[in-house]
Amino acid sequence: MEFLIDIAQYLFMLIGMVCILVSITLYSRRTTDISGAVMLFVKRIEMSVNEYKWYRIGISVLILGVAIRIIKLTLWG
Repeated sequence: MEFLIDIAQYLFMLIGMVCILVSITLYSRRTTDISGAVMLFVKRIEMSVNEYKWYRIGISVLILGVAIRIIKLTLWG
């Protein structure tokens, strides 16, 4: 059981990071502004609907992976 939770945790975190990277890649291709990818985490930038969708999915899945990690550490030590 603990092994499956470990796999789920890492899988959610990996999928979340990949979705965020897809969002950053789409933004960089559309605007040809590579520095904007860094500004994504600092201030609000103009993203298309598709880029924003990937970004929000990535953040949500990443948070889910972190929540699984916290629950696992709390319950199983």
